[in-house]
Amino acid sequence: MRKITKREIIAFVLGLFTILIIDTSLNWEEAKAAFREGYESVRKGKTN
Repeated sequence: MRKITKREIIAFVLGLFTILIIDTSLNWEEAKAAFREGYESVRKGKTN
């Protein structure tokens, strides 16, 4: 069995971060609306 190297972990985390940035930028209005909705529900004390 092969060990996972530090380089592979860094590449994996960098890939996840890149996907998050691309997804957020392509769906900016939807992400902004979801953030505001979540913020307001927490601010008013509502939970699921």
